[in-house]
Amino acid sequence: MDEIDWASMRHAYGPATEMPEVIRGLIAERKKTRSWAQDCMWAGIHHQGDVYECTLRAVPFLLEAAATPDLPGRAEILRLLASIGSAEVDDLDALPATGGLWRAAQPAVAQGHSTFLTLLADRTKGVRRSAPEVLLVCRDRTAETVRSLRERLAVEKDVATRAAMISAIGTIVRRLRAGHLDGADSDELFAWLGELVAGSPHPDVRLAALTERLRLTDESDDDLASTLHDMLGETDAIDLRDLREALGDRVAVRNSLLTRIVRAGSDSRRLNAMWAASGAASHWRGDYSDLMLAFTELLPNSRTRPLALRMLAGDSWPLVAPVADRVFGFIEEALGRGAPVYAAQKPHFWSFEGGTIWTLTTTLAQLRDPRALPIIARALEEDVLPVGCRPPLYAYREEIAPLVPLLGGQIRRAITDGDHEAGLDLLWNLRRAGPAAVEALPEVSALVPYDTSWGQSLLALAEMGPAASSAAPLVRERLVNGGPRIIGQAAETLAAVLGGTAEAELRALLAHEHADVRKGAANGLRAIGVPAAEVLHAYAENDYWSLRTVGPAAVHLVPRLRAAVTKAFFPEAVLTLLWKITGDTDTYLPALLENWRRKRTRNNLTAEAWIEMGPAAAAAEPLLRAELAEPVRSTYEPGSHGSADIEDDEAYLALCRKALAAVTATT
Repeated sequence: MDEIDWASMRHAYGPATEMPEVIRGLIAERKKTRSWAQDCMWAGIHHQGDVYECTLRAVPFLLEAAATPDLPGRAEILRLLASIGSAEVDDLDALPATGGLWRAAQPAVAQGHSTFLTLLADRTKGVRRSAPEVLLVCRDRTAETVRSLRERLAVEKDVATRAAMISAIGTIVRRLRAGHLDGADSDELFAWLGELVAGSPHPDVRLAALTERLRLTDESDDDLASTLHDMLGETDAIDLRDLREALGDRVAVRNSLLTRIVRAGSDSRRLNAMWAASGAASHWRGDYSDLMLAFTELLPNSRTRPLALRMLAGDSWPLVAPVADRVFGFIEEALGRGAPVYAAQKPHFWSFEGGTIWTLTTTLAQLRDPRALPIIARALEEDVLPVGCRPPLYAYREEIAPLVPLLGGQIRRAITDGDHEAGLDLLWNLRRAGPAAVEALPEVSALVPYDTSWGQSLLALAEMGPAASSAAPLVRERLVNGGPRIIGQAAETLAAVLGGTAEAELRALLAHEHADVRKGAANGLRAIGVPAAEVLHAYAENDYWSLRTVGPAAVHLVPRLRAAVTKAFFPEAVLTLLWKITGDTDTYLPALLENWRRKRTRNNLTAEAWIEMGPAAAAAEPLLRAELAEPVRSTYEPGSHGSADIEDDEAYLALCRKALAAVTATT
């Protein structure tokens, strides 16, 4: 190992000079050293699944370590080898041919097949648990792998190891069916799994086998949720998240199962159900009302309340709408007992900013529920919110006007404390009130000089309109001293507060060297009535978002835009712009339909265009119906998760429903 020129190789963070120390560290006696070495492997040497030359050259040493009896760290080494060898990839042809050495790593790891078979009987159960996964790397030895897994399953005592063996066989069946493997009979193996379900004396084996069969078929029945619930009552060996994924698009079955567990399961099983429900909701569309109702039933008990809050106030808050009455009822009852609106908490995983009442009020506010506003007003009146704690008002509009004096007071306190960043952040709320925000004009004006990045103060002044004309000198100062983004926003704000008297100043900015400034000046001039044709030259030709508002005045750009369609990252942005400019539905509707079919994504711009087209876009009806019937969320990407996935997809569904109503409307 020491004779290899590791310094000539690189990993994610530089030269691989530390490789000998890391490899030896993987089998060190001290657990702390092994943990450090594993961190080095996963963070740099096998960074995010990448395989570098140093990763590949380490494989023989990892195989040697795995084959040496009684060495510490072997279970973790097997998991590392499984990942390096792409055990999780069904189709090896899908591995990139460039940019990494994945294709070379797979056969290198597979050289350890005989070792991996031996480790199925290792006396360390952690090693036995890891062996089935790494055996999936050995794709040309399927028959031996299957035979050994079945033989060892019959004598294995550890439930987690049995589950890993059955999972490996399920994966092999899937790959056999897809033509990615040969060497075994997928139908025979599938039938064997059925025999385990029906006849194994071990509850964990029966449930693990049923889980794999669920992955391999879309069959279901009315009693499946009850069957699974009963089987879960016999064993704790199966992770609910595995079962969640195995159920696939059987949303009703999964939700029924999870609802039963939430209502009557043990604390540990309820915790697993919460994580399973959270993951399912971000992956699959469907009716979650009864499941969310079950979580509201956990609120009265202080022991189970954190689980409820994770679901009701986490990323799945858009699904709370059907049970909003129950949530408000709990808030109302708690406030009646003297619970504080806002309660400071020490940060930890199960804490929620502001405590239970504030957390649930935030969910109602995100749903634009009017019942949240008096509670937020009370928190502002009692002055219990920390400086910079922005009340959750972004979903509201003019209905927050009565809160403006209170919001102004909160901003004033931030200014008094010298926390201008917090004050600026609070302005995002004030903007929602529209012209009524003028009651806080002094506070907003005081923040303008400190607004150097996002222009929140300028945006708030623009919402106030002519009532904020006294702030014009401050706005003009930003025209002189701000960066391009701030100057552009100041131009639009000056138009909003002064109207036509600002025309000369704005026209002078149309020739500015920076596109943001030109755009702001053009937007401001159009807002005071200057025809779009007079300022069109100020917009960048690839500023599709601004040009969408221009319409036919941009007709001279049509040839260039047509040429840009095939190169655009978002072709729908260019196609919908072309339609807005030309009004030519006959030409651009077919192109929008084809673009929709080409790749499933959130085609918000296209759906909005179809709403405007109305019945003329009737050909879009099948596509909209297909999207609305799709069980997988448009935001779902395997292996990744975004906090707004559910929110964005639910909004997209609402948009598609609106588009469907528009294109099928009858006059």
